[in-house]
Amino acid sequence: MSKAQGQFTIVDYNDALTLTGYIGSNLAKTQMQSPDNNTFNPDWSKTNLVLTPSLYIIGTTTDKITSAEVTAVKWYIGSSSTAITTGGAYSLSGTKSHILTVKSNVMDGLPGIDYRCVITYKDPSTGLSIDHPLTISFSRVVNGGGIVDLLVITPNGNVFKNSEVSTLTAKAELWRGSTVDTTNVSYKWAVMDAAVTSSSSTGYDADFGTGWRKLTDTAGKYTGTSTNTLTIYAAAVESYAVLRCCAQDTDTNSSTANSKFYDVATFIDNSDPLQVIVTSTGGDVFKNGQGSTTLTAVCYQAGVEVDAAGKGTYTWTKYDKDGAIDTAWGTNGSKTGKTLSVGTADVDTKATFMVVVSI
Repeated sequence: MSKAQGQFTIVDYNDALTLTGYIGSNLAKTQMQSPDNNTFNPDWSKTNLVLTPSLYIIGTTTDKITSAEVTAVKWYIGSSSTAITTGGAYSLSGTKSHILTVKSNVMDGLPGIDYRCVITYKDPSTGLSIDHPLTISFSRVVNGGGIVDLLVITPNGNVFKNSEVSTLTAKAELWRGSTVDTTNVSYKWAVMDAAVTSSSSTGYDADFGTGWRKLTDTAGKYTGTSTNTLTIYAAAVESYAVLRCCAQDTDTNSSTANSKFYDVATFIDNSDPLQVIVTSTGGDVFKNGQGSTTLTAVCYQAGVEVDAAGKGTYTWTKYDKDGAIDTAWGTNGSKTGKTLSVGTADVDTKATFMVVVSI
């Protein structure tokens, strides 16, 4: 379900240009290293790591990264101010030299590494340049003999965008030494939820503690909640969702019998947001106590109007001249419907009408 809100205040307003984006990776963001023979999985020297940024103007579906409006793309390691150039472990390619390829195991001896991509976008309507940073993090895990660790990977990526994919997966792997333990291991999953504040909260599980809501299979949201592979539907992710897996070794003959291991994965909803524009048939000014208007919440996604029939849920709230909610207005301080009739009785000097839309 998509949610958005709009408002109408007797004053017109315009939304400024807003950029969004992400960095795509062809490989998992965790690299396993075995100290026994100093091997890596995946081995970036054999299967190079390729990082590709994407840039979008909110409200559109066109990737602008190779457009004329993008005047520069620079890559950095962590907080360094020195840009990466082609040579040694790295190479740059693509129309804007925007694709970064890592050709060696640069995390050898490091716990992890962050890559920062700074995209310079020139707004054609204003001539102003905007720097939009994106980051992606990788971690290294040493899995020598006797070491047990849980890793959660997202084999098909972790970004939902519009209806391009309907589901993604999070896969938990319990590594024991240099192999994955697939026998006598139980799994359960939770999602970060600030509403879980105590042991009496719905979804509380002692293994996850407060701040996490244990998941159960739910049609259209989650399946596989008691297996090592969790399927997440787009409807389950609003903006972002942090998922945590708890794996328990149930092999009584194991040195780690009944031990519990944890790891997390983050999923992002990069869909074009639902935008709400409130129109008024009678303008934005009443004079001398005379006037009336009909406000209409018009919803757009990717530049196309959606829900013209008004099948969604539209909830209006009125703020008075002092900016306080008028709790005596409507039913319990709110009215519903895609359209709202406003008369002089609703406006004392000034009033702002806020609408929240769920589709």
